Amino acid sequence: MAIETTSSLAKTPDTQPKMRVRAGTRIAAIDVGSNAIRLVIGEYQATGEIKVLKKYREAVRLGKDVFATGAISKKCALKAIEAFEKFRGLIKEHRVEIVRAVGTSALREAGNRSALLNHIAKSCGINVEVIDGLEEGRLIFSAVTHHTDLTDKRSILIDIGGGSVEVTLAEGPHIKASQSFPLGTVRLLETLNARRLKEKHLPAIIAQNFKPVRDFIRGATKGRTVDFAIGTGGNFECLGKLRVALLSKTSIHSMTRDELQELTDHLASMSVKERIQYLRLKADRADVVVPAALTTLAIMESIPTETLLVPYVGLRDGLLASIVERS
Repeated sequence: MAIETTSSLAKTPDTQPKMRVRAGTRIAAIDVGSNAIRLVIGEYQATGEIKVLKKYREAVRLGKDVFATGAISKKCALKAIEAFEKFRGLIKEHRVEIVRAVGTSALREAGNRSALLNHIAKSCGINVEVIDGLEEGRLIFSAVTHHTDLTDKRSILIDIGGGSVEVTLAEGPHIKASQSFPLGTVRLLETLNARRLKEKHLPAIIAQNFKPVRDFIRGATKGRTVDFAIGTGGNFECLGKLRVALLSKTSIHSMTRDELQELTDHLASMSVKERIQYLRLKADRADVVVPAALTTLAIMESIPTETLLVPYVGLRDGLLASIVERS
């Protein structure tokens, strides 16, 4: 079965073959993030919905060297290639017909990204499109609107990745303002390493770099109330589950600002090893969850709302929707 890939590195839209998405068509999205590379496989339904069949995640952490040196290390490049080779096999196994792969903050900044992406295209047949922060925010918002009713609501979307933080103000299903900020969790950890600082210094590091975020939120909201904030991506999914595990709550899909503060304090009181041992967090989540929580708290303090929703969707879901929209 032929597999179509959609990408700016592939053929131009005029010459690239188009495949119509129909009921039963299997599609896949790959998110090449700064902390991990993720694959989601879905099947288009006759109802117009996309049924998610499988999700996979490989801990590559491309941002670790990029944010320190401006380039992807050989070790990380090899891990990324291994991840794509694994994904290629899974895509074939699940009879996927259309794939869209995108790269975000780490690939945007990597001076040597072309060599890696060209290798992946040649060896795996998957072309990776490097998207900017605004397109990243748009795709994430698309994912949210497919899962959350925003009718007559004012909301602020927060996506905290490894390299960047996307903040989007929406009124109903429409984006009013969106901006990307270099405050991702892996980037913050590399800042600590470069300055030989410890996790307890994170609030000060975030505060030093937070003024652009605060100014954007104030300018976008213009003092008007917001019904709720929406957190997307792996860090918020982790925090939602920890809300149930640590605070004895019943829902993983929302939390208050006070609950987020309580969660953050609890996590910060533990070492990374303790988070892995006692909370059973993956190693590449255990060290970024506190930077994510602290950044979220800083953002929540600038938003006139007490409620944070966690819909358990992210960039990958927006990519799947974009495949259908493009067909």
